[in-house]
Amino acid sequence: MKSLNWIFTLSSINLILVSLERFSPTTKILLQPYNFLRLHEVVQMTTLILFTVILPVFILREVTNNFAALKNKQGFLQLLLFMIGIYFYATGNGLHEVSSFNFNNFCNIKQIENTVCGSFFFNDYYTGNIFYFIGAALMIIPLMFLEKQNPRMGFNKKDIIILAINAAVYSFAIFAYAAFDRVLVGFVYTLIVTGITGGLFWQIKKDYRRYPLITYTLIAYALGTALSIFQKSFT
Repeated sequence: MKSLNWIFTLSSINLILVSLERFSPTTKILLQPYNFLRLHEVVQMTTLILFTVILPVFILREVTNNFAALKNKQGFLQLLLFMIGIYFYATGNGLHEVSSFNFNNFCNIKQIENTVCGSFFFNDYYTGNIFYFIGAALMIIPLMFLEKQNPRMGFNKKDIIILAINAAVYSFAIFAYAAFDRVLVGFVYTLIVTGITGGLFWQIKKDYRRYPLITYTLIAYALGTALSIFQKSFT
């Protein structure tokens, strides 16, 4: 199996673990002193979300031929955007997790009753998510442009099938954010990334097997977007 498919598969496994952990006993264990967080938030921030940053670094190595494509000015600028993306992604996730804990544990989540709870709500659903999704976009978009500028892999039919299965798994994470959040931040992010990825894929569609990351991302986001639009049309 191609190296990228191993990374896509590990990403799928991590997404499944993220989902399972949200229904585990860790969500009931409050940490001391002062019940400052649940074990759930600590697990998410220190392991599972960490893996969603580590795996793109391995993708970066693959699409740049062991970082060789980063030696020119254009490659360096794309690396800089990728690093900025990691910063905003991590900042947004940390703010989201802590604010979500405070909002859900100390406030009436159906009716905001005071400024403190309003602040928790806004930082959870807006500030944290906006930083998070800006970071996610700045992580994935430079990787796709780097691959477009440096095509080097040829996927066969079997490789494409494995890629498509992993992309379908990833699409459910996109669907969960875009379709069921109380606010539209995730949905807007999904539409933007789907549009950019679709434009890139249109340029390489005749030779898509040499661009597995773009192909994977298009399948994941297009399917996630389609499911989200379908779900929203019935709610």
